[in-house]
Amino acid sequence: MKKTLRLGSLLLSAALCVAPMLAQADTQVVYRDQSRSVFQVDVPDFWKLRVGGPRDLAPTNGDEIRAVERVFGLEPESDHGVWIGLISPPKFRTLEDAKEYARGLSGQLAKTTEILSAEDRRIGNYAATVITGTGRRDGRPVSFNVTLLDIKNGRVVVALTIMSQGFDHSALADVNAILTSIKAR
Repeated sequence: MKKTLRLGSLLLSAALCVAPMLAQADTQVVYRDQSRSVFQVDVPDFWKLRVGGPRDLAPTNGDEIRAVERVFGLEPESDHGVWIGLISPPKFRTLEDAKEYARGLSGQLAKTTEILSAEDRRIGNYAATVITGTGRRDGRPVSFNVTLLDIKNGRVVVALTIMSQGFDHSALADVNAILTSIKAR
């Protein structure tokens, strides 16, 4: 079970490195921050896009309010056990800024996380860092990738990919196509 999740996370990580565009992505959407267009991304056919604006949330067990940036949430229409979230907070100007943020994400992505790898590479035309790991979310094992893309317009895109136990590995081709389609605006 844990080996399958690790394998899935490593397969996605490896595929990002060597696969240019494995699936045809057909619908282009633009991530906007107030009045500025930050990046565009292609959403494959038969994937759902859910857009959430910036807001402040308070956890149910405390008073600490946490700012949540505008997010694009993507998942296949049929349940493939894969979810991708894309954000680009204005405070992330460099990969180093985003790496600091990513270090603090583990408790938000999953419980009892284990980081398996972190490596710098290129995705599309951009310098990137990819962090892979495993953990538990809602009591179930998951694997995850945090992909940080320096899109060279003074912003960084943070892509969170969560893969549930038993996820459909065929969805990884679309995940790779989504991530390699990201372009600065």
